[in-house]
Amino acid sequence: MNQQYQVTIFRAEQLQKLRNVRLHSPSIIQIMTGSKRLFWRESTIDVSHSELLLCEASESLSFENLPQKGNFRSRVFSFYGLPNDSIIELSKSNGGTEQTPILEVSDALQVTLNALFSFNQQSMSQETQYYWVQGLYQQLAERGVLHCLFTDNNTKFSQKLSRYLAKNPSEEHSLDSVAQHFAISRSTMIRKLKKEDTQYREVLAEVRLNHALNLMQKGHNNVAMLALSCGYQSEGRFSQRFKGKFGLTPSDYIKTVAVQ
Repeated sequence: MNQQYQVTIFRAEQLQKLRNVRLHSPSIIQIMTGSKRLFWRESTIDVSHSELLLCEASESLSFENLPQKGNFRSRVFSFYGLPNDSIIELSKSNGGTEQTPILEVSDALQVTLNALFSFNQQSMSQETQYYWVQGLYQQLAERGVLHCLFTDNNTKFSQKLSRYLAKNPSEEHSLDSVAQHFAISRSTMIRKLKKEDTQYREVLAEVRLNHALNLMQKGHNNVAMLALSCGYQSEGRFSQRFKGKFGLTPSDYIKTVAVQ
């Protein structure tokens, strides 16, 4: 049994605008302080601390993080374990036909999310993680929204690939060596990704640039070192890719991040 979930903290002390932030796993975003202005398809949605943002795998988000009294803080819960078919059917029977990414947080959901956040996963068996995550899935199914999080109850190959690459984003990760890891040929891997409307270099770039965001959130602010940590030999190339992806330079993003 593999790791069931991960929690990442994001902070800002200034208005923080980002675009095209790809989520490779079904995720719940919870605002703790401040608010998030989400540009969702053809509308704008303001998400507050009393609401949860539900995002299916491969969702690409554009948003503004809005500090309140100089502080923005959110928690992103990324889920790797899948719910079973029966609980998905329960969710569909409880939910309406119109899907919305926003869910009002209940006291029970808050308790469960706080527990998942507070656990030391290093000292916790993956079996125990599984039962806690399945309990959360049950709560979401009873609210009729779990199927919005898991629109496709299968893990895509690109998700498996991104999780593998994310373990060591700075490594070279040649296409041939990665294909060998998955015990498939180079051509088979290219074909699998093409079926999911993506390419190997796109997945690798997504992983590396998301890793850069996480490093900056942890206090890394040397752009040259960030470039190397994300597999880029050229600081200029890294900055160009980062701005092209997210809409601002690494230095500009660093300025928005709260000091821990």
